[in-house]
Amino acid sequence: MNPVVLYLMLIGGCVLGAFASYFFKGATLRLEKFSIALLVREKFIWIGGLLYIIAAVNNIFLLGYLDYSILLPMSSITYIWTLIIAYKLLGEKITARKVIGVAAIILGAALLASS
Repeated sequence: MNPVVLYLMLIGGCVLGAFASYFFKGATLRLEKFSIALLVREKFIWIGGLLYIIAAVNNIFLLGYLDYSILLPMSSITYIWTLIIAYKLLGEKITARKVIGVAAIILGAALLASS
């Protein structure tokens, strides 16, 4: 399979994983109090869970084509997407510490991809 397609699938799975976390966060913000019964009825929980399942199946598929030593560290770019989503959709602040962390993730992923 074309390596470019595989890496695009990896990035897509990372984006799905980041949006899954966003929906879980949204579910907690929508609940007035914590209750298992309320969580089960919350649609954001179901959307987030579905996105996580799709991302996991995508990773399982990719394991057939990419080395585990590449796939797992490269999936850490999920944190980059999470930072972007938190900033754009939740209004969270981007601090210098977060930028340094994302830069380290990008550097590490680039080093792995180039080897």
